[in-house]
Amino acid sequence: MSIQITTTDGTIIPVKFLQFSGGERHVQLEESVISNLKGTMNVRADMHSSNDIMDYLLLENVLFELGLSINLEIPYFPYARQDRACATGQAFSLDVMTKLLNTNGLDRHVSLQKTITVWDCHSEKTTELLKRNTCFNEVINISPAAIIQQSARLVEIMTAINTVLICPDHGAIARTNLIAESFTDAKPAIICCEKQRNPLTGKILNSKVNATDLTGRTAVITDDICDGGATFIGIAQELRKLNCQHIVLYVTHGIFSRGLEVFDGLIDQIFTTNSFPQQPSDLLTVINFSTNN
Repeated sequence: MSIQITTTDGTIIPVKFLQFSGGERHVQLEESVISNLKGTMNVRADMHSSNDIMDYLLLENVLFELGLSINLEIPYFPYARQDRACATGQAFSLDVMTKLLNTNGLDRHVSLQKTITVWDCHSEKTTELLKRNTCFNEVINISPAAIIQQSARLVEIMTAINTVLICPDHGAIARTNLIAESFTDAKPAIICCEKQRNPLTGKILNSKVNATDLTGRTAVITDDICDGGATFIGIAQELRKLNCQHIVLYVTHGIFSRGLEVFDGLIDQIFTTNSFPQQPSDLLTVINFSTNN
């Protein structure tokens, strides 16, 4: 189920998501439970399609009209990667998405508490626009360090004496530093990478790891999203040339649109969260994270 609603004590509230023959979405809470609902509802919305987004907006409308507050959790925030209009004729998709969350006129429900939590959003622009374009009382961005701490095995790897953290590009420096600093007793060293893209296609042309010899070291590449994996494939190829013994990848959001097979022989272990559904694989460890645990 892409969207789940629970009470504060963890009781799951039955809700039907339907589609009419014309393509319109429809949401229906079971009438038997409506009279017993009060206070704050916890809503986890895994928005991986336009239908998921519309389903949440319809559900939000129902809950607000019933006078219920919402504690909303969106693990992977839609359109976060489109955090600006890169060229004339392109949409500022993230701005549109955040404004959609004000479709139901949140400012009309001033007496209701409205909290939104996202996991490791792509850039600070997401939280900035959520605060500007919506009337949520509180906007929370879960740090990757907090998620990593939920995996004992990944923490063990991160704090090993021979581990180095690999920062994939200049834009990830602050994020990688925050992860390293979260291990106060065993802060791993950081190695930064550089990559060149084709300015017309966006395709990665080459990657460079700013190191000379990593013999016997474990390299942990960290980033927020893995889509096709080209960035990490290029970095892993360079790490192998530097005699790196083990290569580990942590991404908060594993889309893996080209499958995991593209990492065979390059990356030894991958960690990601349950923000996207995953197929079982010996290569992959899923961290089952939730703010309501």
